[in-house]
Amino acid sequence: MARVIKFKRHRRRVPGNVFLPVILAVGVLLNFVNWESIGPIPPNQSSLPRVLRGGDVLNSGQHGLGGFASAPRPEAISRSQPGRLIDLVTRVRDGDTIVVGLIPVRIANLDCAESDSYQGEMATQLARKLTSGATMTCDLEGRRSYDREVGLCTLPDGRDFGEVLIAAGACDRW
Repeated sequence: MARVIKFKRHRRRVPGNVFLPVILAVGVLLNFVNWESIGPIPPNQSSLPRVLRGGDVLNSGQHGLGGFASAPRPEAISRSQPGRLIDLVTRVRDGDTIVVGLIPVRIANLDCAESDSYQGEMATQLARKLTSGATMTCDLEGRRSYDREVGLCTLPDGRDFGEVLIAAGACDRW
């Protein structure tokens, strides 16, 4: 006769004292956080979102290199100081936006097609050809468009950069 063997199932239970060391470890780690370095949010900026930012070239580096800073207010974004900028062109974003030194400049009164279109790519190529290794002089108007200063720039030979692009048929007047 066959013998039937029955196995009894045992449920394993996690002992209640396992969670205590985990809670203690989290408490010890939180104790080592330097809460003074984080600092309180100033009362006048408590409703603004806080974003991680790097150095801020356009604001004279007032936010330092890294750390938390408040997002600028909309009225602060649109204000800028008029002035003259003279530096090498470090990048051409598209036909109507160049980077002079470290400052992006939107060419005033110029309307070029977006760089993902054929006309936009032609305008970008012409802008690169005109500004390759050039030191540009830009008269900034004191207003901004997104992250760019708005201004009129002249090539080293004295020609207006925007007028050259318009005369070549690469862009239109805004």
